[in-house]
Order: sequence, then structure tokens, then C-alpha cells
Amino acid sequence: MSSTRFASKNLRYTADDPSYAPLSVNARSQGVIRRILLVWAMLWVVNGHNFVSAQHAKIAIVLPSVTPETSEGDVQYARSVSKRFNRMLNSIGFTADPLEEASLSKAALQSRRLIILPLNSTVTVQTTELLQDFVAKGGKLFVTYNLPRTVAPLLGLQQTDWLKDDPPGRFSTIQLRAPEVLDIPVSVRQASWNITVAEPTTPQTKIIGYWHDATGKSTGLPALFMNEVGVFFSHIFLPDDIETKTQLLAALLGHLVPEFRQTLAQQAIAAVSAIGHTQTFEKLEAFVQQGGVQEAIQALKTGSDLMQQTRAAYQAKNYTAAITAARASREILSKAYFLSHTSIEAEGRAVWNHSGLGAYPGDWNRSAKELAAAGINMILPNMAWAGVAHYPSQVLPQSKTFAQYGDQLAQCVTAAREHGLEVHVWKITWNLEGAPKEFVEKLRAVGRTQVSATGKPLNWLCPSHPENVQLELKSILEIITNYDVDGIHFDYIRYPGSHACYCDECRKRFVLATRQAIEKWPTEVLPKTGKHADRYVAWRAQQITRLVRLLHKRAREVDPDIKISAAVFGSYPACVTSIGQDWIAWAKAGYIDFVCPMNYTENTGYFTELLSNQLALLPKGFAIYPGIGATASNSLLKPDAVVEQIYLSRHLGGSGWAIFDYSVDISETVLPALTMGVGKRKAKPTH
Repeated sequence: MSSTRFASKNLRYTADDPSYAPLSVNARSQGVIRRILLVWAMLWVVNGHNFVSAQHAKIAIVLPSVTPETSEGDVQYARSVSKRFNRMLNSIGFTADPLEEASLSKAALQSRRLIILPLNSTVTVQTTELLQDFVAKGGKLFVTYNLPRTVAPLLGLQQTDWLKDDPPGRFSTIQLRAPEVLDIPVSVRQASWNITVAEPTTPQTKIIGYWHDATGKSTGLPALFMNEVGVFFSHIFLPDDIETKTQLLAALLGHLVPEFRQTLAQQAIAAVSAIGHTQTFEKLEAFVQQGGVQEAIQALKTGSDLMQQTRAAYQAKNYTAAITAARASREILSKAYFLSHTSIEAEGRAVWNHSGLGAYPGDWNRSAKELAAAGINMILPNMAWAGVAHYPSQVLPQSKTFAQYGDQLAQCVTAAREHGLEVHVWKITWNLEGAPKEFVEKLRAVGRTQVSATGKPLNWLCPSHPENVQLELKSILEIITNYDVDGIHFDYIRYPGSHACYCDECRKRFVLATRQAIEKWPTEVLPKTGKHADRYVAWRAQQITRLVRLLHKRAREVDPDIKISAAVFGSYPACVTSIGQDWIAWAKAGYIDFVCPMNYTENTGYFTELLSNQLALLPKGFAIYPGIGATASNSLLKPDAVVEQIYLSRHLGGSGWAIFDYSVDISETVLPALTMGVGKRKAKPTH
């Protein structure tokens, strides 16, 4: 993943940007009413921000503290969950203040209307008393996954079990039934890996959602409970189907705290025309008119008409109707935006697929067919890690995926060839995640795994160990030799961080290579503080580069046409110091044919900054496909934001783009957007 630093949004569009193309006199006259609507919408944006600011203090997230019952790992995961919660809240007009449970007080909760417990396995006696007092005064609770014994009675619940996703796909969707909750969706997708099972203890607590499996069959297991005090969700909110999930969150918040509905409506209205790179109705109109696609022009008019309905509903204080109309308006205006983009067939249009199964396990043909229909011409399927493979490898242990679904690489290649897709096998190096325990322990016993600066064993192969280099080479060459693939795509071609590796073998090899005496290991080579830190940074980078260089040489001997590429950290040269990844050097030396920097960010300015820096550093004309994090952990992009980053990549000089991560989510949201314009396939001649 790339750094999570965010820069201010400072893009400047120039005269060659079609968003700024002059309108014809006729177009101007047709746009008068829409410009009036724009002014009205912009005023709402300003007023909405003022209103939202007043709402910030009304929601709090109570974060667990480290206790004998709650580990540091649990606390960190709770923080991660709370960040996603806050991002969802931001998108509907709210911000939640994080409050440490250890310092929680009555005064801290005084102005709150809603408290979120994102992942709290236990709560203290003091916290229980504070929550009881909060609820007694009309406050509401939103609890996910963990159901503390003293909190459960407030929601009229008791925990009865905890279940894993066994068989896989058991918890795939939630079917909702709560007509009293305005604007609640009918269903929401979520592939949960376990759930907390609970049951109501009072008639006032209702089950408003049930888990359904991958076939659509009900499991009979409750997913969502609600009473007058609050809501309990039996898992955490995951990033899949995020737009529908955010709609669900908004509906529940509006039901629990009716005064929130005005803010929800204002935010929905503010988002109506903030689409893609245009961001305002006026610029969207210019972009659509410049494109000249009649279907897009008609969609623009329909969306404008819906904006008027939104205004009328808001003025009548029918906030739910305003939200619904605003959502419909944004959907049709987004369509106008998508239709106005063009397809560039010469560019690389790729998707990563992390599962190695495509979007539909057991059906690579379906995946390949829909990718090709959306204009995708490259698939980067994750078929192997450092210690496990999804095909009948003679070098690596075979995965559970292979055992269940068969040779995924063979199935993928066959389907891709039928539909005209290139296959660049995504090979994760060094990282032993998913490898059988006995395989890892065998390697560790002979000193082949990494060690942290504090002496902690890590489940990563040590890149300086010659046998590990040979293992990686053999596993990759096995793929090239046995399968008709177009390329090998490196990932995790790095160290896990600056905290590794400091094993005894690394010390010996570093001393041998540099002839530098080391008295205190690893103190003298630690980043920033060690007197030999710079030399160790350079030496680590050499260990990673060695594999890239050797693979380039050996792979070309097997197949002169094979392409070598890599997924890399976006911030350079910081990644050389932190993880030993000198990908600019690889490009200059000709060891790789293209690079996919993981520029995963929701911030347009930062995406532009990253790609501009990368283009300036790479050799002129070198192929770069910036990674767009549609569903990455620190980047959840709506379809128009994905298309925006494709648009920016094209205008900045990228050779193509790669979207993370192809799944049912991407299939249902992003691919239809690409099909309309960016990846639209040209009609075949009829003669």
C-alpha cells in the first residue's frame, strides 16, 4: 500500500481540459436554469458545511483501551474499524469524535446524541454506568460485532453463540425488512468471515436483517437488531458494497436520531453534482456538451430535472424524499459523466484480482467475458504467494483454493485467451501469508525467515538467503514454463518495513559484503540512528533488486517475449529506505517492462502529486499503469472517482491504469461505468 499522507486538493485545470470548453450560444441558453440551480446547490453546500460542523460533536466512537482482557492487537483493529466508520459518516455529513474508554467521562458524553462501540469486547463498570445514564437521557447506541455482557441488556439482547463462515459463503448478504426505517435498502452485500449470534430478550427489540448465503438462501441467523435505544450489527462494516452500506447507515442514523435527517439531506444534495473531475454542475455540463454524446446530454437534462425535485422536497422539509431524489439525480448525472469519456484502445487497462478466483469462484470464463466487455485488456490474478500456490506446483505447497476449485491458473489462462485478455500472473514474493504452518516452521528452523529489530520472528522469507532466492526463482520459472502467460507481476517485492530483517545471517552477509565491522547488532544499522544505517539501507535494496535482475535474465531465457512488471509503493524514494524497494533503478536498468505504483488514495491532489513525481523519475516513455484503489484498505472510491483517476492518468501521461481489486463489488459498480465510455468497445463493421 502507498502512504496514507494526504495533500490538499490543488488541481488546476487548463484550457485544453474539455470541462472548460466554451459553450455555444444555444447551449448557454439551455443552461440558464441549470446554472441557477447550480448557485442554489452551492449555497446549500456552504450552509450544509456550517450545519454539519455543528453536528460534529453529536456522535462519538468509544475506543477500547488495553486491559488484561483486551490486547494491543484488538485495540489497533478497533481503531482501524473506527476509521472506516468515520469515513462512512463523513460521506453522509458527520464526523465522530474518537474517545478513549480509559478517559471516558460524563462531561465528554454530555453533548452527544449517538455513541458507537465499534469493536469493544468488554467495557468497564464505569463505562457501563456512563452508557446507562446516556441512554436514560435519550442517547442512542450503535454497536457492532462485540456485545459486551453489560451493554447487551440496554439493547434488549443476549449473546448465544459465535460462528465462523463455514462453509465458505455462509454469510454473503443481509436481507433487510424494516418498513419503519425510511430509505433503508432491501439488501446489502457483505462477505463476513464470522458473526456474533444473539437473540432478543424483550418484545421491543426486533430483528431487521438476516444473513443469506452465496446462493441467496436464508441462514436463519440474525444480522441486525434494533430497539428504541439503538442498533446491534453482528459483524463489523466491511468495505464491500460500501455505497449501499452507507445508505443503510444513513437510514439507521436518521431513524434513531430524527434531527440528523436534515444533515443527511444536505449532504446528499451537496454531493449531487460533485462528480468525477468536474466537481460542479457547470463543469459537468461543459464536459458533457464537449463530448457531444446525445445519450449523455439527455441524462444531464434528466438529472437537472431531478435536482428541482430535490429542492422542492427539501423546502417542504421532506428530508427522506430529498435524499432519495438527490441520490437518483447523482446517479443519472454520473451516467452523463461516464458516457462522455472515450476509449483509448492503445492503453493498458488492467485489474488486479486478489482472490485468484476471479469474481465468481469456479467460473473464470464469466469473469473474463465481463472484463473484456468493459474494455479491460489485462488481468493480474494472484496465483501464488511465497509459500502457497493455486495450481499444482511442484515447488510450493498447494492451496485450499486449488483443492476446492482446481488449477486456477490453467482455468484463468484458458478463459482469458478466449476473450482476448492478457494474463500477467501476480506473484507475491517473500511473504509467507497463507503458507502451511509446517512449511513455515521448517524454513524458520534453518534460519530462512526474517527477524525484526527486536528479535521477533516474522513470517517472511529473508531475501538475503540464497536458498530463498532460488525458491522464488523456481516457483516463478515453473509458471512461465508450464503456462501460456504474458507476464509475471511481482508484489511484496520488498521487506515488510524498516523493522526487518535483522537475522544473524543478514549480519554475516552484510559484514562480508561491506567489510564493515559491527560491534552492536542491530543497533549500528538501524534506520536514522545507526552509524551504518545508510549502508544497510543500500544493502537491503540490493537484496531485493537481485531477485528482479535474476528473474529478468532467467525468464527471458525461457520466453523472450515474457513481460516483467511490479506493484510498488507510490512514494519514491521513501520506499527505498523503508522497504528496500528501488523500482526506479529497476526501470532504468531494464529489469521490468512496466510498473504499477499503488497510488491508492481518495484525494485527487495526492494522486496527481504521486503520478507526476513518478513520471518525472522514470525513463522517458517507460510504461506506467498507476494503481487505482477502488476497494483498497485506505481508499474506497465511487465509480465516478475511479473514472476521474483514469482521466487524470491519461492527461498526465500514464500508459494505462490498474484497478484494485476485481471482485463482485467492482463487477457491479465500476465495470458498468467503464463500459459506458472509458472502456467502450467500438462497434464492428457490418460489411
